Amino acid sequence: MLLPVYAALAAALAFYVLVPIAGAFALRSQWRRFRLMVSRAATTPELRYKDLAAAESSGEKRLGRYTLRGTIEAIEGSNQVWIRGAGVSALADLSRSPLYVLSPKPESGLDEAGSMSRIKWKSLSALAEGTGVLVAGELVLEEGKPIFVEDPEEGLLAVFHEGGEELPPTRLIAAGRAPNEYWNYLTPMSMAAGLVAVSAILLVFRASMFPTLRALVFLAGAGPVLPLAPPGLAFFLLYRKLWRKALAARTERDLLAMEGSTAERKAERDARLLAVAAGLALAAAVLVNFVLALMLWRAAL
Repeated sequence: MLLPVYAALAAALAFYVLVPIAGAFALRSQWRRFRLMVSRAATTPELRYKDLAAAESSGEKRLGRYTLRGTIEAIEGSNQVWIRGAGVSALADLSRSPLYVLSPKPESGLDEAGSMSRIKWKSLSALAEGTGVLVAGELVLEEGKPIFVEDPEEGLLAVFHEGGEELPPTRLIAAGRAPNEYWNYLTPMSMAAGLVAVSAILLVFRASMFPTLRALVFLAGAGPVLPLAPPGLAFFLLYRKLWRKALAARTERDLLAMEGSTAERKAERDARLLAVAAGLALAAAVLVNFVLALMLWRAAL
């Protein structure tokens, strides 16, 4: 008799919790790798014309890792761009590397870093000449042309931004994370699948379930929207506030780690505690409204 309830709760747990959390860990890993590449780029030498001249005279084909700050000069072929820096230009092969686009700083709150988006080269619709770019990675010489290429171990970093804009590593570190990892590329599909699964359970067992059991199954399927109604809404708003604080603490931790500060242990602890508190607040929002809705359903029978 309780089989449809257990099935609905299992579907809700899988599609509303486990799959989005798995996507959240994958998304967090991607942004962690980006911040690591930014930290490495901060200590990587800037490319100068003398470096290219020395490599050409010695016949070297692999020059090592360099950074280049400049603007887009031209596009060559289907996946390479010319970058014009200070007294030197080089190609960047972007066919296999994710691209990062930094939004301009907001007019208010000049200390804010702005947001960062991660895209693929093939999905980039247009790239205007004069767009600012930071590239860091392995530099090779092919047919006399210097080309930044993907390194299997450390990757190729390519950040696009407004030309002439200051681009300190601390700003990239601050902007280089998802605002909320739970809402990732898997979440919409998983929630849709969960809704379909719970709806199917309601249809299959509709004739054999008591009204209270139907209510339990229905509420399990409505889990994602339950926190958006009072009184659970108060806990949901608390969750968002705590999550923003956890995000700020994680950003502070990354910046302190980049500076080598000993205060990074405290920022890490604060970030973890705030993240746990945010999760508990979200769980409370769902639970409170779940119980209240079930009680109202039973009272209406």
